[in-house]
Amino acid sequence: MFWWRRRKSAAGKWIVVVSRVRPLDPNGGGRDELRWPEQRDAEHTTESRDAADSLAGRLTAADGVQQGQHRVKVLFTGH
Repeated sequence: MFWWRRRKSAAGKWIVVVSRVRPLDPNGGGRDELRWPEQRDAEHTTESRDAADSLAGRLTAADGVQQGQHRVKVLFTGH
């Protein structure tokens, strides 16, 4: 394989998470995911990045995401 050709995507599990967007911290701290994580409504597992991106694209078309009430995240979990 030549260096300029596209490499294969990383092997492992990908998770597509749908979570609720919560308001900013009233004390001015922003959104701290470590102290106050967003509530997850759904989690979907896929085997490839392409499948995860495709699923995230379909979930992004939902009304809750379009209105700013939900957020879609694609996370790599490793092996």
